[in-house]
Amino acid sequence: MGQALQIRVIATTWNPDLLEELWPRLSELAFSIPINHERRGVLEMVRALEDGLQFMPWSEAMRAALKADIQEAGRLKIRMEEMLAQWNAHEANKLSDALESVLDRLERTCATCPQ
Repeated sequence: MGQALQIRVIATTWNPDLLEELWPRLSELAFSIPINHERRGVLEMVRALEDGLQFMPWSEAMRAALKADIQEAGRLKIRMEEMLAQWNAHEANKLSDALESVLDRLERTCATCPQ
């Protein structure tokens, strides 16, 4: 790293509109949680879902249906960020694929989730 230039390896949602296209119910749920939503990206959606699981008055049935996958998404997010911090983009990419698979599963669950 130079004096003026900083090199970063980051994960970012290149098109936030894709969230509503790929995961419409999950996006609606995540971004209805009353926290500061500065950005609407994948990582922000995972953080919002984790906060919702912890703080929102969701029904026990809804909480039970979503809990394991929200927790798994949170673990994958943290692990992916760790790999990025270590400049291991290849492993971070594999983890991002796994994270998106968990979000796909959560979207399917949301379609039938009891409120």
